Formats: sequence, structure tokens, C-alpha cells
Amino acid sequence: MEVLMIVIAILLIAGGIVFSILPPLPGPLLTYGALVSAHYISSDTSFSAASFIIWAIIGVLILVLDYTLPAVSAKKSGGTKAGMIGGLIGTVAGVILPIPFGIIIGPFLGAVIGDLCGGNSIKSAFRSGFGSFLGFLASTSLKLIYSIVLGSVIAWKVGGFTFNAIRAAF
Repeated sequence: MEVLMIVIAILLIAGGIVFSILPPLPGPLLTYGALVSAHYISSDTSFSAASFIIWAIIGVLILVLDYTLPAVSAKKSGGTKAGMIGGLIGTVAGVILPIPFGIIIGPFLGAVIGDLCGGNSIKSAFRSGFGSFLGFLASTSLKLIYSIVLGSVIAWKVGGFTFNAIRAAF
């Protein structure tokens, strides 16, 4: 059973890192699942309640930022309220719709279209779209950092357990 839980934890960590960059699954949620899986491997790999709560809070904040940061960045780049809403709609549409690179172009196009509908010039609309794209890059970076750091913490703990188990067997 321990081997199965270790394999599940490894797959969830790998999936968390990959899906921090690619849609459709939320990478941080998968990595958090690896934390849960690792907790049940052995008493040597268990985590405290505080660890679960802290990592959950950070993960939820990052997931919220993942959807809001592109829209806020569009607004900070001179976009209108319509551009901010367009950036948010473009982000969600980019995740949901099966468009190649939708998650990358969705926030940009949503902000540009929203700003054009909101009365901005083409130049301002593209500046807003670029701001939305930068917000997307920032939120993707946060997801990736979370998944790598949490995955490393889990790997360190499970790796130590595995090494000790192998050493004890011989």
C-alpha cells in the first residue's frame, strides 16, 4: 500500500507542475492532493494540521489570483472596466474552450475586445491586453512556484522515508 501511495504522490506532483502551466486541471490542487496522499503513506511522512491549513490557504489564494490577476493587470495598464471584465471572461473562456493556446490568448483577446467595446482606442486596448497577458504570466508563475515548492517538501519527506525503508530492508 505504501508503494501505491508513493506512486500516487509522485504522479500528483508531476501533474501539479505540468497543469500549473497547461489547462484544464488546476495544478496547485493536484499538488495539494499529493500532500494528502503523502500524509497517508506512513506515520513518518505525515504532516501536521497546520501544514494542511497553510498550504490550503496559499493554494486557494493562488487559484483566486489565477483568475483575477489578468483582469486586474488589464485595468492597471489603462484598460476600462469593460476591458477588465473582458480579460476575466477571456481567462475563463481560455480555460474552458478547446482553443489551441486559449489560456494564453484568452486573457489578451478578452481585454482587447472589452476595451474596444468600452470605448478605448486600439492602442490603449492592446496595452490593456498586454497587461492582461502579463497578469496571466504572473499567475502562472505563482502556480508553478507553489507546485514546485510543495512538491519538493513532499519529495523530501517521502524520499527520506523511502531511503530509511530501503536501508532497513538490507
